[in-house]
Amino acid sequence: MKILVVEPMKPCEVREIPDTLDAMQQLVGGDIEAVTSIRYASAIVCNGNGKLLDLPYNRPLLDESGLLPLDILHGTFFISGMSGEHFVSLTDGQIQRYKDLYDNVMVLTAERPENQAEITPESTMLDFAVACRLTFRFVREDQVSVELKDAFAVHVNGIFNQDEALAERTVGDLDVTFQGCCAEVRYTFARQDKDAASAEMFSKQCVLDVRDQLEGYGCKIEKIECFAEELEPDYGRDQARGRETQEKKRKGNRHDR
Repeated sequence: MKILVVEPMKPCEVREIPDTLDAMQQLVGGDIEAVTSIRYASAIVCNGNGKLLDLPYNRPLLDESGLLPLDILHGTFFISGMSGEHFVSLTDGQIQRYKDLYDNVMVLTAERPENQAEITPESTMLDFAVACRLTFRFVREDQVSVELKDAFAVHVNGIFNQDEALAERTVGDLDVTFQGCCAEVRYTFARQDKDAASAEMFSKQCVLDVRDQLEGYGCKIEKIECFAEELEPDYGRDQARGRETQEKKRKGNRHDR
């Protein structure tokens, strides 16, 4: 079975292993736990007791978008394909996706080398409401009609609804206003991050990722402004997260994300 092995502080490595529980347990150093991705037909298989055994930090466990850290993976883990309930070999496309995802990001337990990114565990991250304002200028000032304004608002809303990161984190409706040949789009973006600057940077990057689509309606983005405000801790969410951790199935069981 062709898999991708991920060891702490090392690049990902493609290996062939027997399709047996014993081989998998030897690789991760104990009982296995799998986190499966239905979207990508794959599984991250790690030591189910990695945290309790205080195994070294390895990589962040990311959400389906590959942007939001959900947890920290401890010790060596591997990634396989999934077919129904069974682990299978990875395709070349899956291998490339996960190498791109995990080769250049590591969670460090020692002094951080220069230019090496460090991922903050979710439990220490803060909640922010990011007030965002996008300023557009229409290329043809003489063509800014009522019909164009209505169509522009529909166009922007459609892009926000289609993009996964924007759709999941935008709170409420977009506020679209016009003044002369310019349009402003205001909205609130929900983000968990280590500080306000990081939350603002992420919010801005989400817009830059769809900039070409947004500007495909005869307008240009002149300014992207993001202002993050820290929220009070959500104790209900923290308690739910604690219950979820206690209810994780271990020793070869899997759960979807």
